[in-house]
Amino acid sequence: MWTNLSKPIIGLAPMDGITDAAFRETVDLISKPNILFTEFVPAEGVAHGATRLYSSLQKHKTTTPIVAQLFGVDPKAFYKAAVIVLELGFDGIDINMGCPDRNIMKKGGGASLINQRVLAATIIKAVKQAVKDWQNGKTLKSLSLRDEAFGWIERNKPLKVDRTYKPVSIKTRTGINQHDTVPWISTLLEVEPDAICIHARTFLQMYKGKADWDEIAKASLLTKGTNTLLFGNGDLNSVSQAKAHCKMYRCQGALIGRAALGNPWVFTNKSPLLSERFGTMLKHSKLYLKYRQKLKLFPMRKHLAWYCTGFAGSRILRDKLMKIESLVELKKLLIDFLNQPLKT
Repeated sequence: MWTNLSKPIIGLAPMDGITDAAFRETVDLISKPNILFTEFVPAEGVAHGATRLYSSLQKHKTTTPIVAQLFGVDPKAFYKAAVIVLELGFDGIDINMGCPDRNIMKKGGGASLINQRVLAATIIKAVKQAVKDWQNGKTLKSLSLRDEAFGWIERNKPLKVDRTYKPVSIKTRTGINQHDTVPWISTLLEVEPDAICIHARTFLQMYKGKADWDEIAKASLLTKGTNTLLFGNGDLNSVSQAKAHCKMYRCQGALIGRAALGNPWVFTNKSPLLSERFGTMLKHSKLYLKYRQKLKLFPMRKHLAWYCTGFAGSRILRDKLMKIESLVELKKLLIDFLNQPLKT
């Protein structure tokens, strides 16, 4: 998959609670990034058949590659979860080794794997073995899944499963309390992942301070001459900036994250009209309800607020959006805002 994409590869970064099926489809329809990632999904939950988590593994029909991201600590669960996401037709598997959420860290997952390098390597090997076994014909029936889980996967997987090789990648950070890029990335390279994406901050930084892309340049010296692609992430606001960083810091791609919030146009050079922005808010909300039919619009409110910045009256509109409960209310609110008389 990675080898078929022209370089540099510029994609949408995985973001917990954000890059769900509705958001990915919205971004893909509007600005067509080179690659998309799911929000991270717990490998243990997927493996144990917790179907309430499977909604995160819904996806739309597209020619854009979609990679499923997993997190957790149990190599056996990663193996089983990897087979499941492969059966669902994802184009690759990404392993989260960079999430700074303290609850996940306490359980040994996310960025805490930076300091558990034997376990990190074992998890990668387990996922790579799952890909190999799946290529050779391993099926869901061998996983001893609960009937409910088996049925959900059967209903949502492609009619024809493409058993070509699917790449395994890692999303991580430069260290825990300080940059530890060279020894950490060297450890990852020993087990030969297909790609490594580095958020150029430590765990301690969370999302604060400036992303240090010089650390990514250090990693590029390590990946040079290997079969592992290197991606950078952090403080990227446009495709042109991402491409410039790839050239300057010698990586094969970059992922854009927070700049896409309320801005699915980020992978284009377009600045949408207010009417187009509002139309996209409605379309995004409809997609959300399509994928999450048992839920209301409450979880969409954060997205609606992100759309409402940078224009006159946006603060007042945001306050009103935090109270809407249905598509009907949303549509009326946006129409009324567009039709209000201009202040002179």
